[in-house]
Amino acid sequence: MSRPSVPQLAPGDLIFAALGAEDNLISAVVEGHRGARVNHVGIVVAQDGALSVLEAIDPAVRVTSLAEYSDRSLCSEARPRLMFARLRAPYRPLIPAALTFGLSRLGVPYDPYYTSSPEALYCSELILEMFRHANNGVAVFPNTPLSFRDVQSGALLEDWVAHYAEIGREVPEGAAGSHPAGLSRDARLEIYHVEGRVPGYASDER
Repeated sequence: MSRPSVPQLAPGDLIFAALGAEDNLISAVVEGHRGARVNHVGIVVAQDGALSVLEAIDPAVRVTSLAEYSDRSLCSEARPRLMFARLRAPYRPLIPAALTFGLSRLGVPYDPYYTSSPEALYCSELILEMFRHANNGVAVFPNTPLSFRDVQSGALLEDWVAHYAEIGREVPEGAAGSHPAGLSRDARLEIYHVEGRVPGYASDER
């Protein structure tokens, strides 16, 4: 296990990750910063003199070491697939209160159905809630319509239909929510480092 080599890393930074296969269901429906197919996000916290990552991931909200978070994104070439973002200066004063609130959510179950319920959380929802709380209930990162359609074809993906059929629901296409890739495009963030080969990402060198 190896800690990502990001010299500027600081509490409150967001780490977007590509987990699993490049064509997984979450990556297939929204493109991120410069086309990146990221499907997870966590936020850097400082605990006991070390930096870790607070994240909502199955089975519950937890704090994960940087090394484990990085290794989870490894591709077949044994390279991580991560993007690092920092809030722009006007929003950084919100970070301490956001982190305090986020850590108070440890143990809240993960929400695999993206219901926007306080009883369960998914990765980008946790980030939105943290900064909304820090900003006295006013959204910093707005909700966006959920999409379960392939970004290339526009077709509703049958695997999402089957996923919701397991709980007797229709796909909540267009419902208010969030997506890590969509969050990575938010103008309140600056992507300052990309590590490894993030699927879909178009760098200046390509």
